[in-house]
Amino acid sequence: MHGVTPSFRGHRRPVKALAVAAAAMIPVLGACSDSEPTGPVVPSTEAPQQSVSHGPFFPECGGISDETIAQLTEVPGLVNTAKTSVGCQWLSGGSILGPHFSFSWFRGSPIGRERKTMELSRTSVEDINIEGHDGFIGINEDPDPKIGVNLCEVGIQFNDDFIEWSISYAQPPFPDACEVAKELTRQSIVNSK
Repeated sequence: MHGVTPSFRGHRRPVKALAVAAAAMIPVLGACSDSEPTGPVVPSTEAPQQSVSHGPFFPECGGISDETIAQLTEVPGLVNTAKTSVGCQWLSGGSILGPHFSFSWFRGSPIGRERKTMELSRTSVEDINIEGHDGFIGINEDPDPKIGVNLCEVGIQFNDDFIEWSISYAQPPFPDACEVAKELTRQSIVNSK
């Protein structure tokens, strides 16, 4: 071997790697022990449960039939394009272009946030009471005086829930949007259980 000392470097590297891996596993294996933790105990950050008081139960589409929607809105060819346990939407011929009408039921949701959104996006928002229940009515008046009030939304609170009817017309002639919204809201309240 002409002055060359044999090297065991190739054999030491796996031994070092195993030692490092074993050292890294000690805390992991220690975490599986049955003994109590020795470090500080961190308190839970779970939010306390808030009691939510729900209002009445509203039937599908607020208890309003397709026939009633067509009669009150005076729009022929309405199609119920969205029907869920918490809302419905009717569109003329099923198209998003044109008038649209919707019912929404918000469970455990603050009506104040919805009202604030209305105050930022509607011509006016006022208090309203329908069948002894308080809420708001949001009105949007088109800049074209020939169109007038073409959008009206009524939100009524029931404990920690609220419902909302949205009535939106595209082209005149059409009935008073707010009268339609108020009547649909009244009927939904009467239909609730």
